[in-house]
Amino acid sequence: MKEIRIGFIGCGGHSYGHLRILKGIENVKITGIFDPKKENVEKFKKEAGDVDVYKSDRELVEKGNIDGAVICSPHTFHAPQIKLCLKNGVHVLVEKPAVVNYREAMEVKKILKKTKLVFVVGYQRHYNPSFLSAKKILDEKKLGKIVFVSGYLAQNWIEIVRNTGRIWRFNPAFSGGGQLTDSGSHFVAMLFFLTGLTPEKVCSFIDYHGMKVDINTAFIVNFKEKVIGSFGILGIDPSFREALLIWGKKGVLKISAYGENSYVHYYGKKEPEAIPEIPSQVNSPAEDFIECIKGKKQPQTPFSVIEKVALLSDKIYLSYKEKKIAKV
Repeated sequence: MKEIRIGFIGCGGHSYGHLRILKGIENVKITGIFDPKKENVEKFKKEAGDVDVYKSDRELVEKGNIDGAVICSPHTFHAPQIKLCLKNGVHVLVEKPAVVNYREAMEVKKILKKTKLVFVVGYQRHYNPSFLSAKKILDEKKLGKIVFVSGYLAQNWIEIVRNTGRIWRFNPAFSGGGQLTDSGSHFVAMLFFLTGLTPEKVCSFIDYHGMKVDINTAFIVNFKEKVIGSFGILGIDPSFREALLIWGKKGVLKISAYGENSYVHYYGKKEPEAIPEIPSQVNSPAEDFIECIKGKKQPQTPFSVIEKVALLSDKIYLSYKEKKIAKV
């Protein structure tokens, strides 16, 4: 089988998870890297092995002879780098959030439609057996029509960012937003991945905690499918908590990736049932990326989800800024 040549754009902390998985896949070779920080390059090379180092992302993409690129740069750099790759025939695996606004999402979508290249986003929950089982329950209409959705994601985001040295996340010029854009992106993506809903009207309230980016966000959404929902994304919590609840006409489903019980409870049943786990075809975005390049499957992070994440995020920020309901 032909060797798949992979380049890395950005060699910071998040790149190593993808690197270690890719190194374990047969006929995959990391051949080139770019990062503006010399210390990141030197550290990455120690684990990646013999790789070529490029002076810019453009040089890597245009001269590196790579089949795919893993983009792990600050969030606002993603869209230009995605477009650079796609226009040069290079498949893309990008860390979340893929883009920081809906305009960027539409620009990327237009190029993807023309090129038919692989596009995978680093959303781990899309490979989690519990979430895949929840999706099967919903796809099979076992809950009946969805009528209400709610949930939250909370973590000690401020301290995590400080302790990991990734303080660029506090600068909107690099991050594109705060906790909503960062970890909250996982939650919002899973909401759309599971339900397929489409936002229509949004009302939000944001607490910046004296910082330049959002820390705590509460938002209410009216969806086109005649569903309403209320949600919270918090950057303050002693630990990590997350839950998504979906009410249908036949029952309720609760799903969480981190320590909180997941279940489905149907009307007429005294007790809720544990959600069975469905094994994923692949176990990570990096594995998904390679299998898609080989033509064996479609990405488990569909672009229909990516664009809705960007759209809802835009409307959440707009509602808060204008102090009124934002219409889609």
